[in-house]
Amino acid sequence: MKDMPLYKTIYEDLRKKIEDGTYAENDALPSERVLCQMYHVSRSTMRSALDELYRNNYIVKSHGNGNFIKPKMFERKMTKFNSFTTSLEAQHTLIRNLIIDYEVVTTDKYLDSLTLPMPDFAANIRWHKLTRLRSAEDTPLMIETNYFPQWRFYEIDTNVLGDTSLYGYLRKNYNMEITDANELLSPLLPNNRERTLLQISRNIPCMLDELFCYERKNLIAIHHTVVRGDKFKFQSSSYVNG
Repeated sequence: MKDMPLYKTIYEDLRKKIEDGTYAENDALPSERVLCQMYHVSRSTMRSALDELYRNNYIVKSHGNGNFIKPKMFERKMTKFNSFTTSLEAQHTLIRNLIIDYEVVTTDKYLDSLTLPMPDFAANIRWHKLTRLRSAEDTPLMIETNYFPQWRFYEIDTNVLGDTSLYGYLRKNYNMEITDANELLSPLLPNNRERTLLQISRNIPCMLDELFCYERKNLIAIHHTVVRGDKFKFQSSSYVNG
C-alpha cells in the first residue's frame, strides 16, 4: 500500500464507499472541488481517481452535471434459451419471487392483443395467469405475468412457487419440454402500479419482454414481463455467414 499511487488510494477508498452503500446507486458523488478538499489532493490527482472509477464501471459521467454512481446491472444472455433463474444463479445472485396475483382466465386485454400461430387453438381455451414480482437479492427487477394453457397444465400450486423455479416445477410435475421459443423486446413506459412494485421513479425506463414457448409446435407458455431498464440488460450475439 505504501507504494500505491495516491490516486489509487483514493480510488480504493471511493470504491469501498460505493460498494458498502455510503454512496448509493444513481446518487451524485461530491463535486471534484469538494472531493479535493476531502482528500487534500490536486484536481489532476482526483481526476485520475475518478477516471479509474469510470473505467471500472463504478460511476457514469454526465458532462456539466457531475459524476453519478452506476447502478449494479443484471444480465441475461440470449444466445440460447434460459430462464431468469438460471441466468442469475450463474451470477451467484439470490433470487426472490413474490406472487402478486393468480387466476384462471379465458382472455384478457393482453391475450386479446396477440395474433399468434396457435395449432389446435380453441377460442375458449383457459389459461393459468400468474403474476410475480421477481427480485435479485433485495432489488425488484421485473413484473412477470405468465400464461399457461390449462389443457397442458391442469393445476398449478402457487403455494410452492415463492422461491422455486417455475420451469423446474412444471418440468417435475408435467414433464414439460420446451422445444422452441420466440422473444420480443420493446421499450415501455411503466404505469403507476408497475413503478410502485418496481420501486422506481417516473424517469426510469423499462423494457417489455414477451416470450412465447412451444412444445413440439404447441404454444404452452406466454410471458409478459416488465423489466427495469436501469438494472437489467439482455446480451445477444450475431454471426455473419462467410
